[in-house]
Amino acid sequence: MEKRLSRKSKKTISIVSIVISAVVCISIIGSSFLYDYICRTRKNIHFEEIINHEVKSSTLYIVSETATISENAESFSYGAGFGGVVFSEADGVYYALTALHAVDNNPAHLYVLSYDDLTYNERIAQQEQHIGLRDYYKTLPIAEVVYSDEEYDLAILKFSCSDSFGILNIASNTPAFKDQVAIISSPLNEGRNEITYGTIISKKPVKFGDANGENQRLVIRTSAYDNFGSSGSVLLNKQLEIAGIVLGGGRDIFDNFRYSLVMPANEINDFITTWYSSKK
Repeated sequence: MEKRLSRKSKKTISIVSIVISAVVCISIIGSSFLYDYICRTRKNIHFEEIINHEVKSSTLYIVSETATISENAESFSYGAGFGGVVFSEADGVYYALTALHAVDNNPAHLYVLSYDDLTYNERIAQQEQHIGLRDYYKTLPIAEVVYSDEEYDLAILKFSCSDSFGILNIASNTPAFKDQVAIISSPLNEGRNEITYGTIISKKPVKFGDANGENQRLVIRTSAYDNFGSSGSVLLNKQLEIAGIVLGGGRDIFDNFRYSLVMPANEINDFITTWYSSKK
């Protein structure tokens, strides 16, 4: 004869099921926030010790200016900023790599801030005399796009400056699975010149992951933290070479960090070779 569960037994099973479901949900949510925190705050003492001024001074913070004309009045707006890294110099003219999508909105100007330059808000906080936003940016070097390719989502910027910038070599090989890497970037609302550490977490290059990325070259994933504002920033290997350029990243349903997406060195070298060929 089939035995039926008593009401008390059913109630106990229901409570256990609810508790298990709650524990699972809390674990999933907790692991999401914990992983984000670990990636944002991860330290690598040995890596940190070798990142010198030459490396830091090669990194750029680029702000786009867009002009709008309406009813005979011209107004200007400024982007949140994105990253770049210098890879070449000739007679005071510097060439830098960045992400094409970060500059692909037809800006009137691209202003270059060095690693040591203050942002507008930082400068205002340190000075009693007020300076207008546009007047401030007009004191900075202006960059122009000299070459780009949507397939790589990369652009080369050129700018002139009397100040000295560091110059980094591009790695000859793409970093391998589990290689240690670092990103120097300025994530939106998270500070300037943040250095985050991690490893390569993709065993082989992967697709970018969205419809626009279907026609792009393959990228690699890392556990080095990035966020909005990190696009175009440099991925360093332990030889302090350009191992990649940050294009974006993956986030979960709680908007927490999962991985950064990077155009790797081998693709960058192909991109640079094509640029050199186009100049002949």
